[in-house]
Amino acid sequence: MKYLKSILVISVVLVLVISGSSFAQLDPTPENPVTLRIGTLDKEDDLSIGLEYTMCKVFEAMVETNTVGAIQVEVFHSGALGPMMAQIAAVQAGEQEAVTGTGDIPSLYPEWQVWSIPYLFDNSEIAMEVMNHSDFMLNLYEDMRQKTGLRVLGIAQNGFRHFTNNQRPIHTPADLKGLKFRVMVGPIYQKVVESAGGNATPIPWTELYTSLKTGVVDGQENPISAVKLGSLDEVQKYITLDGHLWSENYLIINDEFFNSLPEKFQVVLKEAGSQAALAGTASEHIASYIVGVKYCLDKGMEIYKPTPDELAMFREAAQGPVVEWLKGEIGAEVVDGMLKAVEETRAKLGY
Repeated sequence: MKYLKSILVISVVLVLVISGSSFAQLDPTPENPVTLRIGTLDKEDDLSIGLEYTMCKVFEAMVETNTVGAIQVEVFHSGALGPMMAQIAAVQAGEQEAVTGTGDIPSLYPEWQVWSIPYLFDNSEIAMEVMNHSDFMLNLYEDMRQKTGLRVLGIAQNGFRHFTNNQRPIHTPADLKGLKFRVMVGPIYQKVVESAGGNATPIPWTELYTSLKTGVVDGQENPISAVKLGSLDEVQKYITLDGHLWSENYLIINDEFFNSLPEKFQVVLKEAGSQAALAGTASEHIASYIVGVKYCLDKGMEIYKPTPDELAMFREAAQGPVVEWLKGEIGAEVVDGMLKAVEETRAKLGY
């Protein structure tokens, strides 16, 4: 009996080693499809302004079309599958196949913070090229896949973060002094604002409007689209389009599930993830620069775009301290690698 048990254990181990996954190998067909569940915190909305929702729907359409229905994608919006961190954990555990979102991954993989260097990207084209096509980032995603079991299928733009406040226009770092800004919870956000010259107070999004209205803070920093989303025009007067931070929308999938599929379907998922990222970025541009800007102007807010010289002042004030802090958190090799990738991409694209 002991001999038989030993043979059984060895056989199971060999199967796992050969397959490289604890998932059974799948062979979905239109008659016997596989379900892929993807979650988002976005509400079901117009495809031009629901950034993560747009990504999910493009992903759904491309996967179902190009597998002829062999993979059926179910999109769960409005946080139906739980808070973002819970969904990421579920994907990691194989209880949910995929998720789109922003933030939260640094708690599992600290190197994810590397693009939180202030004034890192001059524009969206550079950011998207670095994030989706640079050798540096592709190697980082591979490292994360090996360490966490989370595979990146695409990175979209969630927006450039800008300063708003209700006290005065901000043209240079000197104008930040004495102003209190709400930031997201996390040391990197505090470090960015404080290095630029302001005072930072971590406050959850759900408490932001009240904190601005009651004077707990003077301002906040977010993409333009957040002003409309949170009705911040009612408690903020000035917007400065300095773009001090770039934020991502990721589409990640459980790596074992991905590897359990035939190669022809893995190719479909990769292409769908890439196109979903492009669609999400276009959606963000519409949400911020068409819908968002018009909304802010119609509501009487004053929008200021710093000159190149003024932006250089912001970069000089904020970037160095954050770079040094990040090197202590995730290592100089990772930080220097990102800075090099950005410079190479800027030259490649002719900026």
